[in-house]
Amino acid sequence: MGTAIVVLILVAIVGGIVYSLIKAHKRGEHPACGGDCSHCGGGCH
Repeated sequence: MGTAIVVLILVAIVGGIVYSLIKAHKRGEHPACGGDCSHCGGGCH
């Protein structure tokens, strides 16, 4: 029973993080690289 509760909490946390990243991406933000593709050098384009 305790394991199921821990798993549900972890799923909720990961789901919240993914939801937040999707919303940021739709707004045109890129939180993983600071949001400024002209200066990141990581080939965002």
